[in-house]
Amino acid sequence: MKGLKIILWICAICCLLGFICAALPWPVITTFYHWSGVQPPTAEPTTVFLLRLCLATFGMTGIFFVILARNPLSYGAMLLLAGYGLICFGIFYLVGGIRYGLPVWIYSQKSIFSALVGVLILIFRKKAIPK
Repeated sequence: MKGLKIILWICAICCLLGFICAALPWPVITTFYHWSGVQPPTAEPTTVFLLRLCLATFGMTGIFFVILARNPLSYGAMLLLAGYGLICFGIFYLVGGIRYGLPVWIYSQKSIFSALVGVLILIFRKKAIPK
C-alpha cells in the first residue's frame, strides 16, 4: 500500500507541473525548445492556445492522481485506468518520438518513466487489494 501511494504521489507531482508550464511566458517556452534542440512552434494564437490547453490538461491529470493517491483502495477501477493509461501514454510517446524524428533523449525518458510507473501501479495494486 505504501509503495502504491508513493508512486501515485510521484505521478501527481509530475503531472501537476503542467499547470506551472502552462503559465510560463512564450519566450521561456521557446527557450526550452531551443535548449532541447527542437525547432520551436510559431507563436500563432492557435498554436499557443493549443499548447497551453494541452499543458493544462496534463495538470488536470495530476489532480486525478492526487485523488487516487489520497486513498487508492477506494478507487480500484481507477487504479487500473491509471496503470494501463500510463503504459499506453508511454507507448504513444515512444511511437510519436520515433515518428517525428525527435532526439532520442527527449522522448525516451518520459516513455520509459510512464511505462515503468504504469506497470508498478498495476503490480502494487495487486498486492494492496486482496482477493
